[in-house]
Amino acid sequence: MDEELEYKSYVISWNITRRCTLVCEHCYIDAYRGKSDPGRIARLGEKVPTSFSGELSTQECFSVVDQIAQASPEALLILTGGEPLLRRDVFEIASYASQKGLWVVVGTNGVLVTENLARKLKESGIRGMSLSLDSIHPEKHDRFRGVQGAFRNTVEGAGILLRENLPFIVQTTLHKDNLQEIEAMAGLAYSLGAKVFNLYFLVSTGRGAYTTHLTAQQYEEAMHRLIPLQKAFLGKMLLNAKCAPHYQRVLYETDPQSSFLKTFNLGAGGCPAGTHYMGIAPNGDMTPCPYLPVYGGNLKEKSFKEIWESSEVFVRIRQRKKLGNRCGSCEFNPSCGGCRARAYGETGDYMAEDAWCTYQPGKYNFKEVRFENAPTYGLNITPNMIWTAEAKAAMSKIPSFVRGMVTRSVEKYAQEKGVRSITPDLLQEIRSKVGNKIFAKSK
Repeated sequence: MDEELEYKSYVISWNITRRCTLVCEHCYIDAYRGKSDPGRIARLGEKVPTSFSGELSTQECFSVVDQIAQASPEALLILTGGEPLLRRDVFEIASYASQKGLWVVVGTNGVLVTENLARKLKESGIRGMSLSLDSIHPEKHDRFRGVQGAFRNTVEGAGILLRENLPFIVQTTLHKDNLQEIEAMAGLAYSLGAKVFNLYFLVSTGRGAYTTHLTAQQYEEAMHRLIPLQKAFLGKMLLNAKCAPHYQRVLYETDPQSSFLKTFNLGAGGCPAGTHYMGIAPNGDMTPCPYLPVYGGNLKEKSFKEIWESSEVFVRIRQRKKLGNRCGSCEFNPSCGGCRARAYGETGDYMAEDAWCTYQPGKYNFKEVRFENAPTYGLNITPNMIWTAEAKAAMSKIPSFVRGMVTRSVEKYAQEKGVRSITPDLLQEIRSKVGNKIFAKSK
């Protein structure tokens, strides 16, 4: 990472509870199916407590939201778990965060979704949901997630969200048993109506440390299989590689020259841990990444701003030139950096090299390889480009964590067409090619 890069917490993954309805093999937070299950309590008509042992109370959550809104007023806030829908105050927390101007989404396994719940989520200001599906075969998904019927309930939940017009994405964790299902899973996500398909590469922390994961070569081959899939779904559904910073390098090696796919590949990018992404544990501990069980402080004891700016783990993890072995010397360091959580899971040191990478530095005659879609934020309009007021308004509806990247991509597209003025018509033209949810419709 560049020393001059402004470190802003643009994406915040907040595990608001460790309780869950499932017992997933790979759970990084080691979630549990506790006796105090609000879903069960609600069905029995009993009183539902507002917080459980180790979790921040509703009021403490409001205080965290206040601090986030002050430090990063345009952040994408992901309320997740465990299963966040087990917290009956999730609607209050989401509504409060939305009113503070944050872009709020919910990460759920999808098994609790009902029509009434979907409506309440929309009323709370939630912009979208993520659902977990790990196989096209119900029995295989259920086995991985630890509960029979999980697949059926999640698929039914997707149908409800589609009918209620609440956008959702499908997330799949890639592991040994579903390695041959990447293409089929993308097809399933699209058939369900997902706007985005995220393929997560397993991080060996939490229970994931005991799950059979891929070899480095299988990881490499899986990334290469994503490229034709991205092309096939352009304009229909976005496909992203997650926890796979090496995907930038794979794209470069496949096509070193600039391409439309690479320009708009929002899922590619270096490991963002501690630079523009971070996590909050159920008890208020802050970490550079939810998959990284190393903490900079607790929000009940220190402020969000203090931990983000000054804690040892956040300061150290940004020193990407000091990464160990291959990651530190690699010409792709500025655009990749390896997965810091995976390095920790494999070695106990989050600054070590990412052992899942097969690349040997020095293959290319470059000091560094950089990409035009490296993280930048805000509108960042180039001086020689003219944006109409309507086009600016449309861009303002895009989450801040990708707005700068999309802005540059739009301008590049315009320049290649010999156009200097960015209008709603041009945005619509691009929108039709790269996906319906990248650009908001202009009125």
